Amino acid sequence: MPKSLFAFIWQVSGRKQILLCSLTIIVSLLTTVPLELQRRIVDEAIHTGAVSYLLLLSGIYLVVLLLQGGLKYSLNVYRGGMVEEVSRLLRQIIFDGTQRPPAPGKVKKGAVVSMVAAETEDLAGFVGDSISFPLLQAGTALSALGYLIWVEPRIAIFAAALYMPQMLVVPLGQRRINRWGNIHARLLRKMGDAIVGSEVDRRGRPRFERRFKRLVSGAFRTRISIYRVKYFLTFFGNFLDALAPLIVLSVGGWLVIKGEVEVSTLVVFITGFQKVADPWDQLLTFYRTASNAAVKYHLIADALPDDAIIRRPGDRSDAGHPAD
Repeated sequence: MPKSLFAFIWQVSGRKQILLCSLTIIVSLLTTVPLELQRRIVDEAIHTGAVSYLLLLSGIYLVVLLLQGGLKYSLNVYRGGMVEEVSRLLRQIIFDGTQRPPAPGKVKKGAVVSMVAAETEDLAGFVGDSISFPLLQAGTALSALGYLIWVEPRIAIFAAALYMPQMLVVPLGQRRINRWGNIHARLLRKMGDAIVGSEVDRRGRPRFERRFKRLVSGAFRTRISIYRVKYFLTFFGNFLDALAPLIVLSVGGWLVIKGEVEVSTLVVFITGFQKVADPWDQLLTFYRTASNAAVKYHLIADALPDDAIIRRPGDRSDAGHPAD
């Protein structure tokens, strides 16, 4: 197993990640087209009363929306298939590393169940989003922000500065979430071990019940701690998102009154900043998801033998293994 999460991702899905990224770049480049079409519809078609030009721009707008939607649909379907392939691969790796000779039993059965079920699902789900998702969100946000700066840099830069505090607050909060997430995953493994052990030895029932109750209480406390930080970060981000339109209307309205910008510019900015705020929030969520996935990856890798080998379905080296 590779030492880092992203080395593992590249090893098991490198070629598919390249295709996903190619589609993602196309989708992100199309982000600014609807914004420019909105501006032209208001300034050039409606303002001049050109009905035929209005219909032409509206038709182009519809085609762009359909193209964006179709590409995003293809991205999601392809990504979903890759996630399921990685899930299957991870489960086989865990089975090979914990159950088969020469050293089965290194990890208790209850922990193996937790690894094969929840931990594998979470990690494989992240693999599907690991490269293409941040590329899509960053490309969308930067394309929209770049367009807004080109239209009116004073409003764009002033409103974009609102998001800077998150770059300090989110990493601090995520470190706490990672620590409690690691503890929570280990507690869940111990719960599985306790349940499997109780099936073997019924004589220690009262002792088992007390231990299981402590584990459940510990898992409860760690999740509550995670929720407190997680939803504070969500609240903080939502508050900043709500401030952006206010800044646009205040600063932009002042510039409109002074006659320095058109009203259509405010319309474009309100729509455009939503195209910046949504992917920015998604990038922050991705950062938190990546941190959690790295914790789970290291928990799984540490539980496997040092010589664990990644075998894909159909490999010749896997020919002697039972079929799926």
